[in-house]
Amino acid sequence: MLSHQAGRLLGQLIAEGVSPWLAVEDGEALADAVRRRLLGDAFQAAVVPPGTPVPQVRLACDALLPLFTAGGGRGQVSVPVDPRLADRAGALLAGARALHAAVRRPNVLVRLPMTAAGRAVMTELLADGIGVHASLVLSEERCADVLDAYVEGMERALAAGVRLGDVLVAVACPVGLLDAEADARLARSGAAPEALPDGTAGRALARLLFRLREQRLAGDWWRVLRADGALPPRLLWTGGRAEDAAGLVGSNTALALSPQELERAARLGPLRGDTLLGKHLAAREAFTVLERLGVDLSEAAAVAEHRELERLRHGWELRTAVSS
Repeated sequence: MLSHQAGRLLGQLIAEGVSPWLAVEDGEALADAVRRRLLGDAFQAAVVPPGTPVPQVRLACDALLPLFTAGGGRGQVSVPVDPRLADRAGALLAGARALHAAVRRPNVLVRLPMTAAGRAVMTELLADGIGVHASLVLSEERCADVLDAYVEGMERALAAGVRLGDVLVAVACPVGLLDAEADARLARSGAAPEALPDGTAGRALARLLFRLREQRLAGDWWRVLRADGALPPRLLWTGGRAEDAAGLVGSNTALALSPQELERAARLGPLRGDTLLGKHLAAREAFTVLERLGVDLSEAAAVAEHRELERLRHGWELRTAVSS
């Protein structure tokens, strides 16, 4: 069971509009979370690792199905498509549809890296009524493209008679990846620690993405989709640190944590309320300071994305070799 402190932190996150998502490293940890009833009772969704057997994915989906059925954009299980297909739209779409058909659960989210091919496939899947976890969103420009793909896909789903409230979307920003790349560049530049801006690169990006989504939700397109039952895309922060539980708090967001990271976050003390809304100017200043210190954030984001995709592809190759 989780500690009393961890349970209290979960309650605070949920009260602030932050959905706690379970992030685990392997299928054994996922099975343990199902046995301990952490899914549903504590965590409201799950990000499962590559290579998780389909039966384990189904068990996780079944554990979270009551939350999904109750509505509110909860109860999803995110499962990755083969990252080796990330730049081949046709193969990626076929793989995503096959994965969705294999799991056979309404609350499964197909996880796609947001390459150009991934964004095109996202639109097709949403038009089919299949939920998507849009991963590796590391810039405002990429997030804007993803939100455009979301609108196009949901408009097509509406025209096809799909029940929009069942088509859920998470837009995931791996704040930890950007932090690591920015920190490495700062170290190479020799910038003094006192010159660092208040907050990290990842946290500043989160605040800018939150602002971007809020601006898009004020548009005419969203009013049409909402009137037909669509839920807004949820921003999901991944790969962060325990400190991010307090630093990335905003309505209709999600934070992916392992049980161990959650316990560490709980020991840091209570939340300080919303830390994203209205913080975009401070975030922009943080980006300006980082650029002044020699950190090219566009380049850092591109490098972080490329390295993560290569890591995912290599890991998939290794698992495929072992299983064969």
